[in-house]
This record gives sequence, C-alpha cells and structure tokens, in this order.
Amino acid sequence: MAPIRVGIIGLSANSGIGPSWAKIAHLPYLAASPHYSITGILNTSLESSQKAIQTFNLSKTAKPFSDLNHLTSDPNIDLIVVAVEVKKHAALVKAAIEHGKNVYCEWPLDVNHVEAEKLAALAKEKGVKTYVGLENRRSPPWTALRDIISSGKIGDVLSTSVTATLGPIPQVWTERAAFYLDVYSGQSPLHTRVAHFLDGFCFALGEFDKYEALLETHQKEIKVCDVPVTELADAAKNPDTKFKVLNRTAPDEMALQGRLDSGAVASVHFRSGPTDADGNILRWIIVGSQGLIEVTQKSGQFMRGTSVAIKVVKDGDVTDVKVDWDLEGEFKMYGEAVGLTTPARNYKAFAEEDHYAITDFQHAVKRHKMLDQIIKRGMAGR
Repeated sequence: MAPIRVGIIGLSANSGIGPSWAKIAHLPYLAASPHYSITGILNTSLESSQKAIQTFNLSKTAKPFSDLNHLTSDPNIDLIVVAVEVKKHAALVKAAIEHGKNVYCEWPLDVNHVEAEKLAALAKEKGVKTYVGLENRRSPPWTALRDIISSGKIGDVLSTSVTATLGPIPQVWTERAAFYLDVYSGQSPLHTRVAHFLDGFCFALGEFDKYEALLETHQKEIKVCDVPVTELADAAKNPDTKFKVLNRTAPDEMALQGRLDSGAVASVHFRSGPTDADGNILRWIIVGSQGLIEVTQKSGQFMRGTSVAIKVVKDGDVTDVKVDWDLEGEFKMYGEAVGLTTPARNYKAFAEEDHYAITDFQHAVKRHKMLDQIIKRGMAGR
C-alpha cells in the first residue's frame, strides 16, 4: 500500500514560544513510519519552510510552501496536518477541506463549539476524513484503565473523585503565548491540559449526565515579557527585562460535580499549587460495587507518562496494573518521552484504518460544547 502523503502546517525549526509540538510529537513518527511520506511543509514564509526541511532532513520528499492554497491544492498531498495556535485553525482547516484533503487538526479544533460546528459541517459536506488531536484515548494508561472497568473486575462504578494540580500559579509569562491567560481564547489550561484529561475520563467512565461547574482565578493580573517560555526564568531575574501587565481570566481552580450517564457520582477538581505531600500531581479514585481503582501520577502530562501508577483493590488484595508503553517497538524513536507518543498512536490507527477510539471533528464539537458549558456555568456570578 502506498504511503499517505502528508503536508504539515506549523513544523518550524523555532516556534518563537517554545518547543514546537509538531516537531517533538508529530515529526518523529511521520518521518520514520513506512505508512507516511512528508511531501509538503507550510510555514509563515518560504524561507521558514525551507529551513524546516533542511533542519529535519526532509529534502528527499518534502516541498516548501508559503501559500496556503498551493499546499492544499497540491495533488501530491493526501492529508493536511494543522499544528499551529488555535486562532489560526479555522482558515487553514477550511482551505484543506475545500480542496478535498483529509485533515488532522491539533486540539482544540477552534475557539468554541459554534466555530467547531462550522468546520465539522463543511467536512461532512465535502466527504473528507477528519481527525482531531484528542489523543488520550489511545494512551496506554487510558486503555488499561478502560479495560479494567469494562471487564467488570470492580463491578459497577458507583463513584469517582479526581484531584490534580496544574502546578504553581505563574508569576511571569510570555506575551507570545498570551492566549494561555484568556479563558475564552480556546487555548487556556482548561482547553488544553484539563480538556485532554476530561476526554479520557469520559472515554473510560462515560459522559456526564448532569453537573455543576466552578471556575476561580486567584491571580487576575500577570506580568508578561517578549521571550520564549524556555527563557522566562532568566528574564524574571534580569532587572533589564521590560514587563507589562495583562489581565488573566484563565482559571486556577476548576471543579465539576455531578452524575455520569451510568449513575455514578463524580467529582473532578483541578487546582493550582504544589504537588501532594507524597509528590503526586494526580490522585484518582474509582469506587466500584466489588472493588476500587486508584490512579496516581508524579510528573508529566496527565495520564501520559511512565510515572502513572494504577492499582486495583479487591477483596483486601492490592494489585499493580502493568502499563505497556511499547518502548522497544514501533514508537521507540521517542525514547523515554512516552507522553509524546499519543499522536503517533493515532497516526498508526489512521494508516491501518483502525477506527476504535478515533476522535473526529464531530467528536471535537461534543467536547467543545462541554467546555463551553463549563465556562458558562463556572463564570456565572464572578
């Protein structure tokens, strides 16, 4: 079978903010897999596209582009990957769909469910395949957890409670990623770190039937400067750094309480601040009629690292659940950075036409609607 020919939007040698997600998560698998061939790169300029091709040794197959329509109409491209900031997604995705290309768009799909619905409707009208980067459903800890629950080992799920920390509230931030400070930008921690977890949560336990939401921002102003994220610590110590103050609406606390479709009672609380006393950033309890599951994690993206530990308590016995990351197999190019393998696992599924747990634009609309409701309910009365 001929490889799927890929055009990537946003594979830059230097993002100007920090490490490019396309570079560290998408590229390793796409460049190594026999299922794919990278045939086009589009950045903000032709020079930037050429530099990326040279930097990442793609000159044998990839053509540089500076014009969106030229990329999306190129007959040597089957799949367009969009990996840039959210506010640019709509125009890029729309152009790809209009030219009949299949699209993999990083999450979030757009800034809210109204805009996401427009893209999903257009994709359906044009008959193209769509994928959105809600990759947790193929992350080994999530699949292991779902398998335990669906096996009936702990019986019917009665209740579940999650507490997790987003880390200390930042004292300074980069102006280049000001979207992270705005709850309505579509790219705040609620839409990224929390949303990825919630999508996996609903994959494992089912959707919420009803819930109440609370959002709170403790630090409503923040100093920002014009440096990459990787240079913030040094900039904060430098007396010559020029700062300005921006308003901040992104929540430091997010709490959901409600009932799942299964009838289970659910509580989810993401807070800011240090880790727990035992060093965990995540503690999740799932109580069943015949047992209990405890999930803890000490570092990394939520449910995406080797520090994730899953234990099953049943009849007084505690069993450690093995999570197989396949570090020596098809994803070995990532080394120990297993949290970066989630897009690769989706790409593998696309190529093999394995539709289990694939998240398309219609699914993205569902998750966007949930987030919009959380914001509406959580911001009420503030």
